[in-house]
Amino acid sequence: MSRRTRVTIEAVVSAVLLVAILHWAGIHRVLHELSRTQLRWFIPAVAVSVATVPMMALRWRLLLSAKGIDAPIAWLTRTYFVALFAGQFLPAAIGGDAVRAVELGRRTRDAPEAVASVLIDRLVGLVSLVVLAIAAVAAGGGSARRPGVIAAEAAFGVAAGGALALLFSSRLRGVVARALEPRSDGHRLAAGGRFYDALHTYRGHSATLALVGALALVVQLARVGVIALLTRALSLDVPDSVILLTGPVVFASLALPVSLNGIGVREGVFVYFLHGYAARPQAVALGLAFYAVGTITALGGAGILAVRFTRHGIGAVRPRTQIEGGEPEPDLPGGGATIPHTGDGAAAPAERSTRA
Repeated sequence: MSRRTRVTIEAVVSAVLLVAILHWAGIHRVLHELSRTQLRWFIPAVAVSVATVPMMALRWRLLLSAKGIDAPIAWLTRTYFVALFAGQFLPAAIGGDAVRAVELGRRTRDAPEAVASVLIDRLVGLVSLVVLAIAAVAAGGGSARRPGVIAAEAAFGVAAGGALALLFSSRLRGVVARALEPRSDGHRLAAGGRFYDALHTYRGHSATLALVGALALVVQLARVGVIALLTRALSLDVPDSVILLTGPVVFASLALPVSLNGIGVREGVFVYFLHGYAARPQAVALGLAFYAVGTITALGGAGILAVRFTRHGIGAVRPRTQIEGGEPEPDLPGGGATIPHTGDGAAAPAERSTRA
């Protein structure tokens, strides 16, 4: 399936889900709830959301530093903002991850390490969601025993187990290595093998992974704090334990490849988990408010792209879909450099450090 077809399908799914939920909850009642939003709580929610971006960039930098790749924190932060902006128009959170991997790969000339750093960052984030979900279930009381809650948290556990097996299992590594070895017809998946080696070697950096995991947990808690602030902005009386229980499922829903940026899915999660604590229009309004906060945060990426366009023209902001390319591009002050990676990743980079 082509990327354009996938985006079209997910846009249609998002539209159908959102229209159905708004019709179910009553669009006029939802708009009424949103009109009552208190800025004294909404603005701090936006501030907390923006503050998490440098923290995520620091998490990414720690992973790169463990491999000897010295990427400036300012460049990583700008790239994260651009990825968040791109993620508003691409399938779920995966689109933003692709932007990060491509930009870093073109900059460092090391595609396998670039992709591996983004993937391990995502996997550690998933594990932090599981930890947060376990804490939420422990504190959730009766609301944590609902079938949907149990199913969602169990799915987190299975996904985290698979992620850890992918990263740490030597037996699985051997299976993958055999699958990527040279074939009798002369074809080989060398690039895939190098990528998996780049991913698997993170198992030797347990201290870094622990620190990155702790930072990921702090970021997730801050995002739960955003939801808590928004419940106050909408004058909702939702217990903190229920907000803590809802947060991990909402965050996971944003990464599901079934809608654009979780539109429609996120609102449905809020309706289900806040049943008994908020009416349908209120729960849908909360989901839309959370989406608005994310969109405002992502506008930082639009500003960065605008600066690039003003300084360097359209070539500095054209979409990046491949790491492979031709000649290296010049550094872009204020926007960061993007250096194409030639070939399939066989050539090692001349130096592991990127330019400031």
